[in-house]
Amino acid sequence: MAKLEIFQNGTSLHPDTMGNPIYQIGSKNSDGEFDVVVFDAMTEKEAKAKLKELSPVKAVPKPKPVPKPEKKAVPKKKTASKKVAKKKTAKKK
Repeated sequence: MAKLEIFQNGTSLHPDTMGNPIYQIGSKNSDGEFDVVVFDAMTEKEAKAKLKELSPVKAVPKPKPVPKPEKKAVPKKKTASKKVAKKKTAKKK
């Protein structure tokens, strides 16, 4: 498929947007004229969005994963647990 482009093809005659440029999407031929692919009259913003929608998505190559350095197994140190002596209370008579 030929390269698609946005081109201005006249001005709007709609009462709300009178005089604003109208854009269409097509491919340029050898004459320098355009072969229209999308006939809808669009604003420039709408035409850019439609062109992006029509364009094929190029696959982005995934980056190769960086190998992680191996970690040496470090034995865990045992922590000494303290034994807490209970206070003896004197018995009351």
